[in-house]
Amino acid sequence: MAESASRLGRLLSHNLAILTNRPGPAAAMGAVILALLFIRALLFPGTGGDDGEQLVFSQIFQWGYQVRNPPLYTWLVMVVGQVTGPNLWAVNIVKFALLYAMYLFLWRAALRLFETREMAALAALSPVLCYFIAWEVVTGFSHTVLTACLYAAVLWVLLRLRDDDQGRLTDYVLLGLVIGLGAMSKYVFWLFLIALIAAALTDCKMRRRLISPSIFLTLAVATAVMAPHYHWLLPRLGVLEGQAGDVAGEGAAFSLRGLGHAAKAAAGFLSPFWLIALACFPAAFKRLPVNASPHPMARVIGLQIVLVVVLTVIGTLALPEFRIRTHYMFVLMFVPLWVLLRAEAAGATAPRMRVYAVVLTLVMWAQPWGLIGKFLFEPLTCKRCQHHIPYGELADGIRAQGFTGGTIVAHWHPDPLPGNLRAQFPKARVISSKHGDVIPPLRPGANGQCLVVWSADANRDGRSPAVSAANHLLSAGIPRDVPEKLVTAPLAGLPSLTDGKTAVLGVILTPGNGNCR
Repeated sequence: MAESASRLGRLLSHNLAILTNRPGPAAAMGAVILALLFIRALLFPGTGGDDGEQLVFSQIFQWGYQVRNPPLYTWLVMVVGQVTGPNLWAVNIVKFALLYAMYLFLWRAALRLFETREMAALAALSPVLCYFIAWEVVTGFSHTVLTACLYAAVLWVLLRLRDDDQGRLTDYVLLGLVIGLGAMSKYVFWLFLIALIAAALTDCKMRRRLISPSIFLTLAVATAVMAPHYHWLLPRLGVLEGQAGDVAGEGAAFSLRGLGHAAKAAAGFLSPFWLIALACFPAAFKRLPVNASPHPMARVIGLQIVLVVVLTVIGTLALPEFRIRTHYMFVLMFVPLWVLLRAEAAGATAPRMRVYAVVLTLVMWAQPWGLIGKFLFEPLTCKRCQHHIPYGELADGIRAQGFTGGTIVAHWHPDPLPGNLRAQFPKARVISSKHGDVIPPLRPGANGQCLVVWSADANRDGRSPAVSAANHLLSAGIPRDVPEKLVTAPLAGLPSLTDGKTAVLGVILTPGNGNCR
């Protein structure tokens, strides 16, 4: 019995060393994310709405595509697409590279916050215990992953600035760069930044760095980076103001419901991390001993979390009909750092650290296996099965109908056809019925065909809005009674589980006319 316990102890210690020392968090998480990238890209033939949008938008460079989100993520997809082509590899490489960069920035920041390398590594890897970070971003979300990466980058740069005796100009420039990029990633970045800077000003060392003539260099760099997009956005803000006014006018009757949604979103985002941390480091959730002294930035991070919550509550009361969704709560991604800083100050023991490391390891191993399981078994329960739609086979069917190139007008609902079809027809111009304000210009001398596509097996008829989009946006001149053809292919996955399940596209192919050619 004693020998078995000793062997188990050595195994747990070895696992802790792998995560925290050699090869360490960068290599361990890098291996997991690389596995996720290849599984996601090689197994699943389709992608969801967020990534599909990026494939549509990345056909052209604009200072903005939607009032809803800034354009930085789309630009990154455009850059990677120059190497990989406008396909699913482009969006997947961008997403998983940003996710990996987020962990790296957290790791570099944690090394400056924690006294021991072991606790720093465990804290940097802790976001994997948040369901939305560990799983939902693998098949969904785009701008949110970029913003999370820049949240971590801002913290790392601020810590560099704080720890330097003089405050190097390069760090002020770097801070301006990451702030400018953050402002170009997602507008909720401002909520995060305001809360973090306000909290940082309560620390004397940070206050000296931030209230300094050099900060004007930071502001200049940030302004230069984000100015073109915000110049594009400014005349379009009236749309948002009108919507906000309409929502606010509904009254405060829904305030409590909105607060409930916000609380549920915050708890959901931090689950199951907070339960696991409570079990492994219960002292972190209690009043710290008088002689316990975590890093001074622990108080700053804690205050930043409080300010984020306060600002969220104020926003919810001001816009009672605005529903806070769980992925908005990425602004709370520093909670694991704060909890483990308190755990370290309370004297986290080696056995507890080893148990926590085991949980991290199990979750990290479960990620790629879970993704494989999703591919194999999801067709048992999914309704639309967007990630299993065999776009390669459907594209072959479209070519068999005679499409050789030109303009594709695809209806977005309920499947993100435009983005997925662009991955299959990289030389065609693809127009989304949902995004009529993002229309790539015709190539000089273009004389192709006009193809209209929609999901023919959807509950709601997609033919009418698809044809209307082609006629309204591109003057295609397609008659209402023009005959359609169907293209069908079986869903991807285990044949025994997908038997009889198909994807069906409605197709209208006409010679090029108007601006649809």
